[in-house]
Amino acid sequence: MCLSAAELLREALWATQSRRRKPAPRVDPSLVLAVARYGGNLNQIARWLNTATRAGRSSEVEALRVAAALVSIERRLVEILAQHRRPPGC
Repeated sequence: MCLSAAELLREALWATQSRRRKPAPRVDPSLVLAVARYGGNLNQIARWLNTATRAGRSSEVEALRVAAALVSIERRLVEILAQHRRPPGC
């Protein structure tokens, strides 16, 4: 059994066994890139919405429309990720 230095120190100092993390799932790199792009766009839109609202440059109607669009984009991202998630044990 090969332990990292941090795990070895934790076990030695506190006499506890370290927990093993589940390995990160392998996914298609193009999916990761697409999700990252969506995430970046969501952050930019949310930042604009917050800034414009604080500065009084957006009406409540505009803010609500943009917020609704953000929610729909976020839901679509969740759907895309769910489609690409592998069943446990794969």
